[in-house]
Amino acid sequence: MVISKERYLGLVSDGLVPVAAGSPLLAQKGAIDALHALQEDAKKQGFMIEACSAFRSFETQGRIVTAKFLGARAILDINEKPIDPIPAAPVERLKAILLFSALPGASRHHFGSDFDIYAPNKLPEGQKLQLTYHEYEQGSYFYELGLYLQESLTSFGFARPYMPQASKSSQTSQAAHASSTSTNGISVGLEPWHISHVESARDYLKSYDCEVALEYLEHSDLVFAPYVRQVWTQERIEALLRPQCC
Repeated sequence: MVISKERYLGLVSDGLVPVAAGSPLLAQKGAIDALHALQEDAKKQGFMIEACSAFRSFETQGRIVTAKFLGARAILDINEKPIDPIPAAPVERLKAILLFSALPGASRHHFGSDFDIYAPNKLPEGQKLQLTYHEYEQGSYFYELGLYLQESLTSFGFARPYMPQASKSSQTSQAAHASSTSTNGISVGLEPWHISHVESARDYLKSYDCEVALEYLEHSDLVFAPYVRQVWTQERIEALLRPQCC
């Protein structure tokens, strides 16, 4: 199936449905069915898994990157610490942002196949969800959740595109000793919480056209649009979209 540019760029949400009754989160039905099956299995293991993000539009992703580009939101370094001061050169600032945030038009969240998940019953009282890999280190509150996901996701058709594609080794070896993973020499921050329904993402990745995406982004009114071409390479887009995980 050929997916339109409007869909793979996150410009429209056609065909997506709520993740649960009354939820503002949208996704493809196949991905939601797989998520519900994962949630049922996880519950038996003591994890009450919930999604905190699903489909994210081009506009929403643009707001996230814009806030970081203008200094209204922290840009994190490789150790997930805020960069201060932020790079003065716009291109270098944009490169720093892309360690943990995708460019609008180059995010798997546009597809409706991906979720950010967590287990609220494992989050300590008074602790705000961080969505950092440190939450998954040995001794931290999501460590056991990370082990469960590592062992179980493939059984439900999911992959973790922003984790090292390795054998089922210890969670510590994947998260505690590294904070990024590399594709073609481009580093992207680790995201143990980001899961992708492989089958639901496949046609989007096959239909994705880098030049179409770049042209649309360059002609947008986003404040960082004039600098996009200087960071846009095939290698960087593959690092952001991770087509190899599907």
